[in-house]
Amino acid sequence: MLFSEMLNRGQNGATAIVDSQGSVTYGEFRAAVAGFAAQLHKMGLAKGDRVALWGYNSANWLVAFFAIVRAGGVALLVNYSTGIDDAAELLQRANARFLVCGDNGQTKRRDDAMEALANEVGIDPSHCVDARNDVCNLASAFAGEEGLAEQRQPNEEADTAFIIFTSGTTSIPKAVCVSQRALTTDARALMEGLEGTMGGSICVAVPLFHILGLLTSYVYLILGSVVCLPASYRADALVAMVGKNQVSDMAAVGAVYQGLVGADGFGKMVVPHLHTCLIAGGMSTPVQMMRLELDFANATFINMYGQSEGAPLTMVRPSDLVELRAGTVGRAVDGVELRIADLDGSTLPTGEVGEVLARGLCLMNGYEGLSTDDQAIDADGWLHTGDLGFLDPEGYLRLAGRIKDVIIRGGENISPSEIEAELTSIENVADAKVMGAPHPIFGESVEACVITHGAVPFDEGRVLEALRARMPRYKVPTHVFSFSEFPLNVNGKLDQRALYMSMLGKLHELEVGEELAGGITVFEITVKNSSYAIGPVAALVNNLVSNIGYERLRAGKIQLAVEEMLIERIMYAYSGAGDIRVRISLMPEWLRVSFSDNGAEYVIDKRRDTSTSARIILNSVDNFHTERYDGKPEYCMDFLYDSDLDVKGFLLEEREATEEWEDFDEVLKHLP
Repeated sequence: MLFSEMLNRGQNGATAIVDSQGSVTYGEFRAAVAGFAAQLHKMGLAKGDRVALWGYNSANWLVAFFAIVRAGGVALLVNYSTGIDDAAELLQRANARFLVCGDNGQTKRRDDAMEALANEVGIDPSHCVDARNDVCNLASAFAGEEGLAEQRQPNEEADTAFIIFTSGTTSIPKAVCVSQRALTTDARALMEGLEGTMGGSICVAVPLFHILGLLTSYVYLILGSVVCLPASYRADALVAMVGKNQVSDMAAVGAVYQGLVGADGFGKMVVPHLHTCLIAGGMSTPVQMMRLELDFANATFINMYGQSEGAPLTMVRPSDLVELRAGTVGRAVDGVELRIADLDGSTLPTGEVGEVLARGLCLMNGYEGLSTDDQAIDADGWLHTGDLGFLDPEGYLRLAGRIKDVIIRGGENISPSEIEAELTSIENVADAKVMGAPHPIFGESVEACVITHGAVPFDEGRVLEALRARMPRYKVPTHVFSFSEFPLNVNGKLDQRALYMSMLGKLHELEVGEELAGGITVFEITVKNSSYAIGPVAALVNNLVSNIGYERLRAGKIQLAVEEMLIERIMYAYSGAGDIRVRISLMPEWLRVSFSDNGAEYVIDKRRDTSTSARIILNSVDNFHTERYDGKPEYCMDFLYDSDLDVKGFLLEEREATEEWEDFDEVLKHLP
């Protein structure tokens, strides 16, 4: 269906949009869209003409967007931070004939930013609209004129209605062409996935020129709800908007939600109101997601996955347990087919990592200006996302990295090109490619592939030592894999997908072959189901972690986390657990304390009466997850080492001073 057919639900007197300038009712919004569409038509806009929309999130932006499409134009959504030269290049490539300019990063610097951009692109001044807030209020400026009827016919809903510019996997922006049918299909899928949980308002804390911001605004306008557009994404501005308007839902990336937690007024002005939090855009670790779930005490976090080319492709459902909502990006939404493919396009079985492919009516029409060979959608209609992942037996998608340039390690954005430049400056390194690999705590690890030449044998240790002297430690690769040559595609260029898959294979072989890959168990003890067992075990753990080298405060947190888990299993909701097996293992990068028993399954979920212990555990660990052995769950708490630890050296010292204990009674004999 066309946008104009979908935006008729809101009552005329009800509030539709709230921004920094005030509010706009649904009656005003619809009249403004029809009126501004008529104005564009008078200015000479013909069906298919390109209209650049360059401004911050605002009611003006939404009015302009829907008016452009109603008038038959194609809206070019320009990043509000883009400089004039870069914006001009994009608009020239897209053949822009009109420009609607709101407040943006350039207008803050110079009053003539709109004129400068139009002049550089060659847009006639009569085709420019100054929609800055202090110049023109589109909600009222043309509302008195006779509105323009919808210029597109129902059979034209698949035509391109707007273009999103996205950099994708290269530095050259791509023009993603999207139809009304695609965005409306996305909207219906999102509404169905969130049925019963969507409130009457949403704070859109993501740019409208990105698909998430535009989609969520469209969905809530369809529902007749209130769309709140904050002036900035700073925590204080968001707290004020949510509190003042008692906003029920929010759309943002993980970093925005995390920034809210420590802000003044968070507990009083945000927590009581927010109930549904949509999250996308960047990998968050499961523990980060679970912590957010507990901090936003009344909210359910909905993790989604998609791209400008199609979104959402997958999403979790509100009824899913928090571990699924935190550890996966959900199942395919209604109308989307999903499969995992290997390098030749063959479908891989459940559990195997490959490229994520998607198909459905929600996908883009294609990249404008690119050849058939450079399109992301193949002849059979499958979108090749460039992301890697696998499907579990229940159909939940778990992402396993990306075939893209930026690596996100523990929240730090790392440019592979910087590391590649350092690698190739090292003697005997002829070529280098740096990529990210899945990591259970950091999200991604930094991994390097190199081609070496010369008579000197490859020495990974020497290469890593050289890098540590040149760059921050978090940028130094975890491993450096040596290749005699890199795989090339038919055009003689690097086949990054093939190299990535080869690197993952080498990494897996390395992990399997290393002595520490599965962890070395320091001790494993059985704790009787009684309260007297908690203290001695916690003391034993504290003694161990202090010897390992954790500083005092961190050691105390680890001990507290162990105590809380034992309290959960022994004293509270799991009294039928029976004997509890506690195992402590030294992993290559972290200490793991795991628990297993015969009781009911433990799920960190604020909807149970275990939230206090869950909060303490999540605030102490770097990773919490559940593994299964013979169908029984084992609860694993991982704690990153404070500093480099010679695990083998530590074990040799410990084995000389201790003996292996098989049960808790033996442990008691050796405690003070």
